[in-house]
Amino acid sequence: MRKFWEKAAQGVLAAVVFLLPLVFVPFFVEGYDFGKQIFLLAALFLTWLIWLGQVILTGKLEYKKSRYLAPVLLVAATFILSALINSSNKTQSFAAADGAGAIILVILLYFLLDNLVKRKTIMWALLASGLVLAVMRLGLFLDNFASPLNFPSLNLSLTRAWSPTGSLMAQAVFALAILPLGFGLMYEYLKQRKLLWAGAVFIINTLNLAGLGLSFYLLTTSAKPVLLPQGTAWAIALEGLKNGRFAALGLGPGQFINAFTAFKSLSFNTSEWWNLRFASSSNWLFQLLTEVGLAGLLSYLFLVWRIFKDGIKVFRQPRLSYGGLAVYLSLIILLVAQLFIPLNFFLLALMFVLLGITRDEEVRTLDFAPMGKIAWLAVLPLVAFWAVLLFFGGKWALGSYYFLSSLKAAAANDGIKTYNLQIKAIQTDGSVPSYRMAYSQTNLALANSLAAKKDLTDQDRNTITQLVQQAIREAKAAVAVDPRSVAAWENLASLYRNLVNFAEGADQWAIASYQQAINLDPLNPRLRLDLGGLYYSQQNWTQAANLFAQAVNLKNDWANAHYNLANALREAGDLANAKNEYEVTQTLVTAGSTDYQKVTTELEEVKKRLPSPTPTPASVSKKAAPTPTPAPETLQTPPTPAEGINPPIELPNGGPEVTPAQ
Repeated sequence: MRKFWEKAAQGVLAAVVFLLPLVFVPFFVEGYDFGKQIFLLAALFLTWLIWLGQVILTGKLEYKKSRYLAPVLLVAATFILSALINSSNKTQSFAAADGAGAIILVILLYFLLDNLVKRKTIMWALLASGLVLAVMRLGLFLDNFASPLNFPSLNLSLTRAWSPTGSLMAQAVFALAILPLGFGLMYEYLKQRKLLWAGAVFIINTLNLAGLGLSFYLLTTSAKPVLLPQGTAWAIALEGLKNGRFAALGLGPGQFINAFTAFKSLSFNTSEWWNLRFASSSNWLFQLLTEVGLAGLLSYLFLVWRIFKDGIKVFRQPRLSYGGLAVYLSLIILLVAQLFIPLNFFLLALMFVLLGITRDEEVRTLDFAPMGKIAWLAVLPLVAFWAVLLFFGGKWALGSYYFLSSLKAAAANDGIKTYNLQIKAIQTDGSVPSYRMAYSQTNLALANSLAAKKDLTDQDRNTITQLVQQAIREAKAAVAVDPRSVAAWENLASLYRNLVNFAEGADQWAIASYQQAINLDPLNPRLRLDLGGLYYSQQNWTQAANLFAQAVNLKNDWANAHYNLANALREAGDLANAKNEYEVTQTLVTAGSTDYQKVTTELEEVKKRLPSPTPTPASVSKKAAPTPTPAPETLQTPPTPAEGINPPIELPNGGPEVTPAQ
């Protein structure tokens, strides 16, 4: 009977390792990382039940001395402390793909693999998974999709670069990491004269190499990954260290995007990706330093040191099996890759899978028979632990499912279904700012749609008032859930801006919200352009010009900032400086384009209004034209607020609290 339970546990874990790179569960918003987490949680719980069944039936617990358990528990402790102490959204710091919950899951995977499964079984599971991925990569490449193959009901879009691992880069790293496993197995089979098995491994390795080659080809041509520059990532980590509050434990797991907006350097605005917000660093070590601080990085480096130390011992002892040598080589490849790329959940789990099969330790036995019924007390903490994991895992999964269903309803233009599903998502898991932001925009869209009616009844006005109040309530709730989130403050500002003609005082609350967003993202020129646009719509030309000038100073090669500054200066009567800004704008747009013709026309109109000859004061002398951005763009004036209703509706609670978040 004991053998049956052992085989069952080994079979489940082997299936988990085989499926982990392949499963992505597209029924969740984060169909890759989050889907793998939910899958792993369910599989690990099943494995634990099987192991518990074996212990109950035999009255004995067989286990191995886990060599790396102490270092990995130290890593977990720093993640948990960082989430509880420093994170502005503690729940999301546990649910993130690189959060405290993810670390707990991969440590559980490591512990179960270390105690229940033989090394060769897991090596074969990894090679089999690599074979499936390699065949898939060859098939996608040879089909040469001219456009994505979409499966809307599954939230799935297949391109040549698609991979169930979460990214093409993750698949390439996986293929590279399992190569030593294939060579190690092949050598052992050749030593044992098992030529058929050696030939099978040779074929798998060959296909894996082909898939690896195609992955690298795509990564260097049509599917180049967008990674945060190393210099910017280091500057962000360094700024976090300078802040005494975040030096030891960082900003919290899964909170890199907040560190990025707060600490990025001015030089980032000269990059091609200046208008993006990065949710991960340029590499795993910088991400650890930023999110979990010095304590998290040092605890992780302690684990890495132990791995390298043991790996060197294996290299120096040829009597050990080549399987163990291959595993350490795979681990080292993965650790080196972490210096150049961030890790998604799959690559993080892969590291702990390999860690779990590094050594074959001696089996130890703990006999519960002498303890009698008291032994059951040891099970109670484990039951409580799994109950907490399953409760929160199920809660996050169900909320994600409802929200994804709402996005599909929105794509189908079904406003009522979108509205109801987003309510369910928030009721299930109200800790996710994006759920509340989306619900606030849905309420606003429904209010705008109803306000477009020609003859509004009292019932219509009441409904509009209720929708607007709900929109503001949820936008403010998103800010409360994560007060460091620039996106949440920007959403609140945008909401108030759209209500300028609906409610008195909305413009002032929009300004206050934009200012808070700027406090949290001080080097973002787009936020200043948006706030300047609000002043522009109010015909406050001086304030608008001041903010547009700040946007220009932050990004001197942004044509739209120069263009809006020129318009504001023209309206303010400063025609000489307006002329200079129009001329700079000309140099930043493509000659002969619609934008070029547009700005040329406005430049000529300003020239006609200037006295002749035109003096050029020293304070406004024409600047040398900055280097233009390579990407074409469309010049845009600030948007006009939506038409409102009369009389205006009343805003709830007077507006948001805008004290700066620390």
